[in-house]
Amino acid sequence: MNILVTGATGFVGAWLVRRLMTEHEVFCLTRNSDILPQHARVHVIQQDLTVPLNQARLPGTMDVIVHLAQSRQFRKFPDQALDIFQVNTDSTLQLLEYGRRAGIKTFVLASSGGVCGYQPKPILETDPPEIINFYLASKYSAECLVKAYADYFSTVTLRYFFVYGEGQRNMFMPSLVERVLQGTPVVVAGKTGVSMNPVHVADAVEATARAIQIEGQETINVAGPEVTTVFDLAESIGRLTGKKPEYQFEPEKGPMAMVANIEKMKLKLGVMPKVSLQEGLGRLILDMTGKR
Repeated sequence: MNILVTGATGFVGAWLVRRLMTEHEVFCLTRNSDILPQHARVHVIQQDLTVPLNQARLPGTMDVIVHLAQSRQFRKFPDQALDIFQVNTDSTLQLLEYGRRAGIKTFVLASSGGVCGYQPKPILETDPPEIINFYLASKYSAECLVKAYADYFSTVTLRYFFVYGEGQRNMFMPSLVERVLQGTPVVVAGKTGVSMNPVHVADAVEATARAIQIEGQETINVAGPEVTTVFDLAESIGRLTGKKPEYQFEPEKGPMAMVANIEKMKLKLGVMPKVSLQEGLGRLILDMTGKR
């Protein structure tokens, strides 16, 4: 198949391109092609998603679009609100329209488990949204746009929960590793901090690769099978690195869980995550330090 991937040089995108290029023609929509693999089936399309799509650079036909790109400015609201909206929401509409004209069979959108907020029970895909910030508003808006095109092709929204792994930097899990290694206090709300079930990038990519075969309209959580907390993660990192974590405990501010129900991922995608939390943390730490 011919597959267009946005965010192809991002964390999940870079892993996905390597997964897909052995079987498919992969068209990478990206601002920076320097880190893409040199491969006969990898094709570069230069495009900045903060400006309108250059239709002249896009193939006339396409089978699948996997929209992974997200704004790099997602932490900078309100100063970078326009950038966040353009990349996360406006580009989604432009890609949907391109996909309709190009005759795609499937559109896969990368969204966030955070659109349902913090909940006292495992989050189902059917739970109502609980939008807690502008970034998540932009993601949920993109979800709504994708669903509106379900009459024209299959639409799959993947809600990722705390994806982590080798090659990731400046996000939750690697930042937690850095804090433990540097002796910087880990901020913990209440006794344990937020509960979550992180998923290793290899398992998230397997779920994404299988999503391109889905027919119809689906929203699917992508998360790991093991529930943990900020405190437990810091303790595990401490054991793996030989560094005793420092903590800064703060009062709880309401529900402290963002845990996904993953039954639909197992049923619809046939994916049961293979990388345990212990193994995944060890691989991330090795990647960051060069030693166990």
